[in-house]
Amino acid sequence: MIWLKLLLLPFYFIYSLFIYIRNSLFDYGFFSSTKFKIPVISVGNLCVGGSGKTPHVEYLVDLLIKSKSVSVLSRGYGRKTNGFFKVNSDSDYLDVGDEPLQIALKFPTTSVAVSEKRSFGIKELLKEKNDVVILDDAFQHRWVKPGLNILLTKYNDLFINDNLIPLGRLREHKSCYLRADLIVVTDTPNPLLALDEYRLVEQISPMFYQKVCFSYFKYLQPKSLFIDDKKTLENSSIILVTGIANSHSLIEYIESKKGKIKHHHNFRDHYNYKVKDIKKIIQSFSSISNSDRLILTTEKDAVRLKKYKEYFDGIPIYFIPIQVKFHGKTNFNSLINEYVEENNFRN
Repeated sequence: MIWLKLLLLPFYFIYSLFIYIRNSLFDYGFFSSTKFKIPVISVGNLCVGGSGKTPHVEYLVDLLIKSKSVSVLSRGYGRKTNGFFKVNSDSDYLDVGDEPLQIALKFPTTSVAVSEKRSFGIKELLKEKNDVVILDDAFQHRWVKPGLNILLTKYNDLFINDNLIPLGRLREHKSCYLRADLIVVTDTPNPLLALDEYRLVEQISPMFYQKVCFSYFKYLQPKSLFIDDKKTLENSSIILVTGIANSHSLIEYIESKKGKIKHHHNFRDHYNYKVKDIKKIIQSFSSISNSDRLILTTEKDAVRLKKYKEYFDGIPIYFIPIQVKFHGKTNFNSLINEYVEENNFRN
């Protein structure tokens, strides 16, 4: 609505000015960014909400741990604590955040930590023997100068078509994409047509020093949250539980596998589940008469729902793991490996 945009204009200009001044202080050296002697890879985006940062961080970890000692540092969005914390399989997501805990559970040999002060967090991690540090959601955190800056943008929600908060969902001006070394268009169709690749590159208009890559999400077979079991979705009656930024792709996948979503409990991203929510979910499950019924959730939500194991006793609850895959002419793996090998200057 035009009247609403007019009402928001003063806030838009105030926020725009604040972001411009802040970035200018870094650009002109009034604020300094700390550099490190080991490869530091930042993964982030320009918009508020999900673009697949954590799955892409996991992809990087899986790629690099074959030959390097890798650590991951996150702010730990949604945690109830402050300061530096190491994350392990016994951590409470309320202390460290759901996404860092998800990464720690998936990669038990990888050092995962949270710290709102990334520079301090990296220094703490460097007390261990680490070859590479990956920063999760750090594109706006300019107190650290990453050696490789990866910017994610969704296929159906490119940053170039958005506006700054509050008129849009951008955290920074569109021009800030110039800080990126790699731009990854996420959640693309598979297969991705060559003409579509060309169109996306033309729209983004990368600089000569920037590479554009294209990724998509592959959903894996659902896994049981509490026991070692897998499940197919075909003809299953499903109670879907999500607390993520966008669940459209997941719903499309479930329907493509002929799963029948009977009820969708859709919560906000990083939602902290309460006992009353769990009881409502179980009540929805109990109302289904089909014997082939289950509760289905996301990998991130599974981390938060684990604490309610006693409530789900005897109830089939599964989560769907996802993997990031790359396609297109640009070899993402080679670009990452090349950067890491050429930029390890730690004594």
